[in-house]
Amino acid sequence: MTGRTWIAVVAVLSIATLAIGLRIGAGETMRAAIVIGAPLPSHGGHAAWQLRTQEDDGNMRSAAPTAFVFVARAHGVVRTIHGSTNVDGVAEIALDFPELSNGEPVELDVTDDRGAVLARGSAAWPKVIPHPTTIDHAILRPALAEGNLRMRVTVLGGALAPNQPGRVWVTTEAQGEAPRNVHVDATPDLGIEVTTPFAASHDPRCSSTGVIEITALGHLGGVALHARDDLGREGDWYGMLPIAAGAMHVALPLTTEPGTVRLTVTSASARTLAYVEVDDGVGRASATILTLTGEPPRAEAMLDLETLGRSFVVVSGEPEGAVNIVGAARALPIWVGPDAPCEAALAEVSAQAFPRFVALDGFDAKHAALAARRRRGRLIALGALALGSLLETLLLLRAAREGRERLRLLHTAIAEGTEAKAPVTRRGAFDILVVLMLSLLGFVLLFALVEWTSR
Repeated sequence: MTGRTWIAVVAVLSIATLAIGLRIGAGETMRAAIVIGAPLPSHGGHAAWQLRTQEDDGNMRSAAPTAFVFVARAHGVVRTIHGSTNVDGVAEIALDFPELSNGEPVELDVTDDRGAVLARGSAAWPKVIPHPTTIDHAILRPALAEGNLRMRVTVLGGALAPNQPGRVWVTTEAQGEAPRNVHVDATPDLGIEVTTPFAASHDPRCSSTGVIEITALGHLGGVALHARDDLGREGDWYGMLPIAAGAMHVALPLTTEPGTVRLTVTSASARTLAYVEVDDGVGRASATILTLTGEPPRAEAMLDLETLGRSFVVVSGEPEGAVNIVGAARALPIWVGPDAPCEAALAEVSAQAFPRFVALDGFDAKHAALAARRRRGRLIALGALALGSLLETLLLLRAAREGRERLRLLHTAIAEGTEAKAPVTRRGAFDILVVLMLSLLGFVLLFALVEWTSR
């Protein structure tokens, strides 16, 4: 081939290798899984964790519904779960390992239905399990409270769900003799409706309490309460009612025996997913995701409650609703087993929000692999650029040298009046260097093709 042909060939090879190197090092959309851990419940041996599958395009992450195979190993036991994440990219994972406690090693392996790794590694526990946060919104703060009868007002679940009846517990107190045969009249603000008037408790332990069923027709409003008893004492209370926009109505008994209990969730909005979890006094005991159907959207579920004592059932329309129990999340108390307190006392108990931690993040390994691939891509691109530039320079110098030789021979032939001779090609160290660099550029191109096809 002529020198011009070699110059063109080297240019094509260099540009092709450079392009492949840049493509190898380019970012791409990656899909991975994140395992969100929570403190284990009081009886141990059971982990109720959350799996999230997401896509990362380098600028933002978005939910990615994915069919998965979740494998966990601990204490010599292997648990395998087949499932799919929902439209939010979320699935609840229940792991049963005998005598498992917080901080013990758990090996996790999450793949999609084609075998591609979404996350793999050991669960990372926090060095110290953080204490839960007490949600101090059980007893309402009044704007007005006066009279001989004082009232404590509690909204069951911390807030009312719009357009759904909610229970408001009223407890009366007085100096001296306890209130006797209390009557409470409720006057609601505009947008608040009293569905069922005050009904006194029949529990002798809570004889000074009663419940009013109230429906919030909007997102703001309060109620005025006037209490009186048979001893002629009276009292007034006024305050704003907490109304959680987008909250769901939850039907659940406040006391039950160990076993299963029926839960009914109704949505007042177009939200068709409900995230339900059960928290005992120590950690996250169980969790499930309900699909709401019908008009209004509604679903039922059976909860398995075995831990004796007080627990909370947290219901939210968001995957992270139970982390802080704010906004549309509602936490309803339930007592399992004997020695249950009266319902008014149970309704006044403040819920606890248990902290979460990232047990395993599949994006860490994928970002590390992408960074390594980017380094290799840059090396290929820069190598091709350097070799191509040097080779082009050498080939141009060689072409210039040959041109000068032809011009010298032509001048000599004209001076002598003879026919110009063809230049004599001599191979030296210069040509050997060109051949070696051409070979090196070929190897770089081969490496780039192998790296590209092995992705």
